[in-house]
Parts: sequence; structure tokens; C-alpha cells
Amino acid sequence: MRISGRLAFEPDLLAGGVNRSSMGYHGCNIIVHSISESGFSGDFSHALPLGALVRLRLPGAGVLVARVGHSGDGRIEASFVNPVPPSRLGKTLGISSHREPAYA
Repeated sequence: MRISGRLAFEPDLLAGGVNRSSMGYHGCNIIVHSISESGFSGDFSHALPLGALVRLRLPGAGVLVARVGHSGDGRIEASFVNPVPPSRLGKTLGISSHREPAYA
């Protein structure tokens, strides 16, 4: 699975030593490889501090707030602050387990 999204810092919760201008307010592109109710992992070009709060924006699911658990070597792993229900994850384009018929 590969889902394209945006990743940005939470506006008022920046960790020290991070150059926010390099990411901009709306963040940078991310490719999510794995996502569950508790977190996600993917490819991300910026190294972020451990524990930083970020906003993951995915098509269909909207904005999900997460805490960085690992970042470096072009990868990121983070845990969602609040678990994400499967119904909301199912709205993300490309990962719905429920398929509608192609025609009615």
C-alpha cells in the first residue's frame, strides 16, 4: 500500500531545534506505507525530533494528530494521539476493505 499525504507540525507545539520554515505551515509530502488504528509509518524527507506532534493529512480521512516515535534515514513512524476508528480509516482513498460494486 502507498498513500500520498501531507505531514506538518502542530502549530503551537513545535519542538526545539526544528526549522519550521523548511516544512512550511501546510507541511511536506509523505508516502504512507502502513497505517492502523494506532499509528503509521512511511517515507518522509525531513528528520523530526522524537516526541514531536505532527498532523497527517490523508485524502478522505482528513487530519490525524500523531506523536513521532522514530524519524531518520528517510523514514518516519508515529503513534496517533487518539486511536482512529476503522470506519474513518476506511474513508482514506486506497485502503478501504469494503468495496462498492463498479456499477449499479
